[in-house]
Amino acid sequence: MKPIALLLLISSLALADDTAWPAVTNEAKPWTRWWWLGSGVDAENLTRELEAFSKAGLGGVEICPIYGAKGYEDRDLTFLSEKWTAAYAHAARESARLGMGIDLTTGTGWPFGGPWVEEKDASASLKPIVQTAGAGQVFRLVADGKIEALTARSEDGQDADLMDLVKGNRLTWTPAEGTWRVHGLASKHGIQKVKRAAPGGAGWVLDPFSPEAIANYLKPFGTALDRPDVPEPRAHFHDSFEYYGAGWTDELFARFEELRGYDLRTQLPAFNGEGDAGTVTRVRADYRETMSDLHREYLAKWHDWVGQRGSLTRNQAHGSPGNLLDHYAVADIPETEIFRHVDEVQIPMLQFASSAAHATGKKLVSAETFTWLGEHFQVTPAKLKEAADFVWLGGVNHIVYHGISYSPADAPWPGWLFYASTHMGPNGGLWKDLPAFNSYIARVQSHLQAGRPDADVLLYFPIHDIWHDGSEGLPLFTMHNQEKWLHPTAFYRAAMDLWKAGVPCDYVSERLLADAKVNGGLIELGGSSHKLLVIPETRHLSPDVARRLIDLAEAGATVVFMGALPADVPGLSALEDRKKELAAIFAAVKGDGGTPVSRGRIIVRGNPEQVLAASGSAAEPLAKHGLRFVRRRREDGWCYFIVNTTGKDFREQVTFATPMKSAVMLDPMTGRSGVTEITDGIHLSLAPGESRIIRTFSNRSADGPRWTALEPSGESLPLAGTWKVSFLEGGPALPASFETSTLGSWTEQAGDAFRSFSGTALYRLEFTLDESFPAVLDLGEIAHTARVRINGKDAGTCWTPPHRIDASDLLEKGTNVLEIEVSNLAANRITDLDRRKIPWKSFHEINFVNIDYKDFDASSLPPLPSGLLGPVRLLPLRKP
Repeated sequence: MKPIALLLLISSLALADDTAWPAVTNEAKPWTRWWWLGSGVDAENLTRELEAFSKAGLGGVEICPIYGAKGYEDRDLTFLSEKWTAAYAHAARESARLGMGIDLTTGTGWPFGGPWVEEKDASASLKPIVQTAGAGQVFRLVADGKIEALTARSEDGQDADLMDLVKGNRLTWTPAEGTWRVHGLASKHGIQKVKRAAPGGAGWVLDPFSPEAIANYLKPFGTALDRPDVPEPRAHFHDSFEYYGAGWTDELFARFEELRGYDLRTQLPAFNGEGDAGTVTRVRADYRETMSDLHREYLAKWHDWVGQRGSLTRNQAHGSPGNLLDHYAVADIPETEIFRHVDEVQIPMLQFASSAAHATGKKLVSAETFTWLGEHFQVTPAKLKEAADFVWLGGVNHIVYHGISYSPADAPWPGWLFYASTHMGPNGGLWKDLPAFNSYIARVQSHLQAGRPDADVLLYFPIHDIWHDGSEGLPLFTMHNQEKWLHPTAFYRAAMDLWKAGVPCDYVSERLLADAKVNGGLIELGGSSHKLLVIPETRHLSPDVARRLIDLAEAGATVVFMGALPADVPGLSALEDRKKELAAIFAAVKGDGGTPVSRGRIIVRGNPEQVLAASGSAAEPLAKHGLRFVRRRREDGWCYFIVNTTGKDFREQVTFATPMKSAVMLDPMTGRSGVTEITDGIHLSLAPGESRIIRTFSNRSADGPRWTALEPSGESLPLAGTWKVSFLEGGPALPASFETSTLGSWTEQAGDAFRSFSGTALYRLEFTLDESFPAVLDLGEIAHTARVRINGKDAGTCWTPPHRIDASDLLEKGTNVLEIEVSNLAANRITDLDRRKIPWKSFHEINFVNIDYKDFDASSLPPLPSGLLGPVRLLPLRKP
């Protein structure tokens, strides 16, 4: 080998380090929604904010223009005007200069709409008409809207179409004989205006079931973005489905007949809830399926327009009345959200977005994160971590903060704000040590965006069972009512059972299932392989889907029905023929055991966990310990993100369902990593809420330094003495310095200055050690973040429990100096403003509500604990 080649080989081997963190891209970093209040932005302030965002570790922004701030109306820019577009272009160019990305809401406020939306393209309601007409009596009808269909049925079953008698929204009719039941439908366009619209964005909300309407809607965006030197955004964004009251589109009757096989107008009594209950249910289900199909076409039209311009789409499908999986799947980046609180019962709802992404091979799954996570200015960093971990467990790998408002430098503190957010910006109280939190997110997401999803099970989503509940209208499948439409279902129970058992699964719809292939007994979809296709207890299944299941089994897949085989079909058209067809398809599948179907098998009334074990795999043992995890497949092994959600310390050996020859332990909080020992499993030590990443290698030994566990051993050493406390920055004014030998909240000091202060204080302590030794510095309780220096050297930042830092290489024999910069939340300063009746809530809409949507007034709130609460101590480490 030539010397140069040998040198290159040695260099490449020296660089091999499996313990190294992946390179952090801007998409691995967290992004934020960036509200432009009134679009009152200027180039200088846009640059100032973007530079601050970049320095803090944000990877990108999503611009959402909304209503403006009072007193600044002269700065407002009209949405999509030349001045507005120039401001957007400046922001886009500056983002690119800083290595950040930029997304753009396709509208202002929410949902889609604006002043250029004509009434014919606006969202429309659909109201039933049900009345009785008697023989020889003049029957007069005045509808609230346009009469779209009107029929009458006599007592002896005769039908009459009354549309020829309709003039505008009126009908006058005198039946010659008998009593007639009149049924009709009336539509009304223009039922909703854009919510929280920006200047130039107010107007009708768009018809969400009309591809033609959205094509017209997008034309002004094309004009604006086609101006010279205007960069395209990375992605266009569509907020959750909030087209309230929308139930009609002008093409409904034609599209309904095309898609469902009969004329809806022939079934008006059933649609309006009269007659045979089964027919009522089926007609209403057909209407719901049709509207789902039309909304998907609406989203696809938007997606195609965006794609032609070279951008991506981010869509929050939740809230729609349709098949959420299919609606999420249209987007390049499906996006879910959390609202108010996090709870494990919400995991299946989150997984609709991630499942749609996984089934279609999309890399990113985003989440609107921290919306109303707590009351204004009172959300702790620990709550932020809990929420971030939670959305990752639900399959997300691209967090978007909700969020930060643009605020000019001359706006008095706390600046411009948005009423429903956790205030992540410079004036929100979380900013000082946000870079540490952002680094945590970037480390985790750099792994969650690598490799591919690794779900053993595909779980079929039987949307038809939900549509067939017989109720009137379009149900909205929102985040806020999932306990009504999702939690009672057999699908939800199956999803939670699999989750708790530690069996990773993704959801699949009948549309997505059409793209599945079988290879070596595994079901391949979206670039991932699955061992099982599980059908939860399902009542309604179309013959096409049943046939698809048989085809997959014949190709070698294992299909598990958790209940009896479905015996009913969805919808009304050709009902009896389709029932017979379904029965014939399933005729060969009998019994409770495995029924061979060529290669593969179909199992009825099966237990997925048992079948999974029989297939040569098993549920993840992590779940039996109460640990929650995400597993991703890599070319040479697997990657696990693990969270201790047990509420107590965890220190045990853990095993895994995947094979491993070696493993690397990574701590995303600190950036520490190393090759970990495998002896009958891996020793895992986690405090409550703590997380780890474990990277495994199935066929080789991992390269890199060894993992050093920071295991305390022996008696702790309290750090006692006189703490010198001085205040560095914040407001409304810096309190006086003080000294104390007893740690506690600085709000307990005498004087209003301490109770009202929000900002940063420096705690300084000198202590003596007889000798240096490896130890962890335990800060006890802090309110709420802390930057630590030991003997003048940076030791790290604490922002969530456990507040512990490895001090081993920093402690010295003799005198040591400990300095801790502690920052509290902004709540106490806000309370002071309200107590002194200093106006700061100056926004043109919803000015300014609390978490219960009532006027926000902090004047009576007690001060939140602030500062270093302790106790502070050294924990000697166990020697390796």
